[in-house]
Amino acid sequence: MASYPVQVFLNGGFSALLYFFSLRGNVFAEPVFSVRQPFFVYSSNALVCFGILCLSSVVLETAAYFFKISGGIQNIVFPKSIFGGINFVFGVLCAAFFEEIVYRFYLPQAMKDIFVKGKYDTSRKSFWLSILCETAALVLFSLGHIYLGLFGFLNALVCGAALRVCMLRTKSVWVSFVVHSAYNFLSFSIIWGLSYS
Repeated sequence: MASYPVQVFLNGGFSALLYFFSLRGNVFAEPVFSVRQPFFVYSSNALVCFGILCLSSVVLETAAYFFKISGGIQNIVFPKSIFGGINFVFGVLCAAFFEEIVYRFYLPQAMKDIFVKGKYDTSRKSFWLSILCETAALVLFSLGHIYLGLFGFLNALVCGAALRVCMLRTKSVWVSFVVHSAYNFLSFSIIWGLSYS
């Protein structure tokens, strides 16, 4: 039976608390994501981001195949019971939510609050510090996927950058969370299908 450890569910709960406290202005210097966007902004950015995630995965999996490098996603044990399936689905959702909140919502902004003087500071130093904060959060996210091998790490770099841009353009963590979850479920479905063929 495939089961996610309790830590994944606790991380999901912790992420939810962090997100809701951030919306109330209790975490960052300024409240975040208070602007509503038209639906086409959400949907178009979500579709482009999902396409980038899928394209990156296909290109890197193809390269891994030709270079005969195996990754870690093939080693996933899929559930064989209803309870295991429910556990698997909630685990995937909690993991995606945790990653979106910590690596794309919280870390870049928290590092900018620490290292960059202010939102309206347009100096060259502030610009490069902001880029460094974004890059550090992206590399940390990718290092969290190093168990998938070199191509998994590279895929996480591309996907993490696409999801961060999607979040910034839509001003919504929920859009990137839905895209991330859909991508993970599609990836797991393909691997599950291939394991039974």
